[in-house]
Amino acid sequence: MTWRRMHENTANPFGCVINGGFSGICMTMVFAFSSCLLLSSCDTARRQSIHNGTTQPILSASPNPVPAGDLDQPLGTTQVSWNTGSQAIGDLYVKVNRSSELFLARGSVGTLNIKWIQFDSLYEFRLYAKKRSKLLASLEVTRDN
Repeated sequence: MTWRRMHENTANPFGCVINGGFSGICMTMVFAFSSCLLLSSCDTARRQSIHNGTTQPILSASPNPVPAGDLDQPLGTTQVSWNTGSQAIGDLYVKVNRSSELFLARGSVGTLNIKWIQFDSLYEFRLYAKKRSKLLASLEVTRDN
């Protein structure tokens, strides 16, 4: 038996070399392994935050600023979303201009439609750890004139 014949008859569990060329299975394995190595370094931060059970707190409003719209409509609408970044419960408050804070909602994650945004007012939304023990995030919302 010649070397070539022996090579052709050798067991090939991964199907990498067939008749002197690379098979599709082998190319797929090489690509998958390379991709895994490349992407694993990009995914480290996400895996660490999942492992720790925490991420950065998020507080956002959309749209912000609230469009002026029709000047005959004194109230505009925005959607406020929050995430405490953990399983911990958070409290959402709003401070309008120089008034005292008003409690709006409670939860580790949530979305709230705010339908009372007026012209010439500043709305500061604040996300606290439960019972206002720690400010997690704040956000200013305005309305275009």
